[in-house]
Amino acid sequence: MPAFRVSITRPLDLGRFSDRLALAALFSFGAAGYLVGGWADGVQAGLAAYLTWAAARELDPDHPATANLSALAGGALALGLDTHAGVLFVVLLVVKVMVGSSGLPPATWETGVLGFGAVVFAGTQTGWWAGMAMAAALFLDTVVHPSSSASHRWIAGAIGLGSSLFYFFLGDPDAWWSVHVAAVTAAALVLSVRTAYLGEAHGRIGTRRRVLFSLWIAGFPAGIRLLDRVADLGAGDGAWLEYLLLVAASVLCVAVGFIRTDVEFPTDHADHDVSSERVEIARCLVVAFVIAAWTSAPGELVTEAVEPAAPLLAMMVLIGLRELSQRAGVRVHRGTV
Repeated sequence: MPAFRVSITRPLDLGRFSDRLALAALFSFGAAGYLVGGWADGVQAGLAAYLTWAAARELDPDHPATANLSALAGGALALGLDTHAGVLFVVLLVVKVMVGSSGLPPATWETGVLGFGAVVFAGTQTGWWAGMAMAAALFLDTVVHPSSSASHRWIAGAIGLGSSLFYFFLGDPDAWWSVHVAAVTAAALVLSVRTAYLGEAHGRIGTRRRVLFSLWIAGFPAGIRLLDRVADLGAGDGAWLEYLLLVAASVLCVAVGFIRTDVEFPTDHADHDVSSERVEIARCLVVAFVIAAWTSAPGELVTEAVEPAAPLLAMMVLIGLRELSQRAGVRVHRGTV
């Protein structure tokens, strides 16, 4: 193993088809975006394809096809929607911290750099949610892996505070934002107290239940906001179809959070296996981020509200469909991504 390596990096292997496809998607969608709308659109589309692929290979590590399809879906959505590459990048880092696919725990200096990056993108409401997800990932890393540095919890708290202050002064907060802040804080307190008093006596299942319980506390205001949005739709509003499709996709994503995954293959370190528990928690974090960011967004149109997180929603739907098809008896190829 190299003497120095950043824990969140995972090198590409161009000997694998999936890795070659990721690079091809990066440049192909980048070129298509440039032709459609110029350099800005090209950068967004190319990065959306690659970042979605990178997140999918962490969240469904045994199934390269999921990452491949996610790259195509992420790039295609970025061509037609107003995605946010910065937010996608922060969420990818969240996933990498939580899954730990490199086999190395994040060093204190790394958590500081990750936190700074998350705060920088917290000027929008979607960016603020990404900052909260980063704080949660660093905190949960110490819950799942108690030997992690205790300073990570302090840094997680600093990220939450810094992202909130950054958004409060530079963004456009509303009343719903305040409710979400309270819910996220309550979820963090519940998880902290239960972890402190119950410890790891309940084992893997206990940790997972505590995480899920806390995430649902944070997501409850998002559900209320969703009902509020639906109530505002008129009977003849064409957005009903969009809502039905998005709600169905969200329900599938939520179901993924309760499906136990079975990771068999190691990562690029031959002596290190990916933890199924970490993958499950990372999936829950992404699902909570996507739904909360969508339902709390200020956009009047449904598609407008979900656009920044659309590639991640598509990715989780693909993971959900793969999980369901496998449990229905469909043979799904397994292999390293």
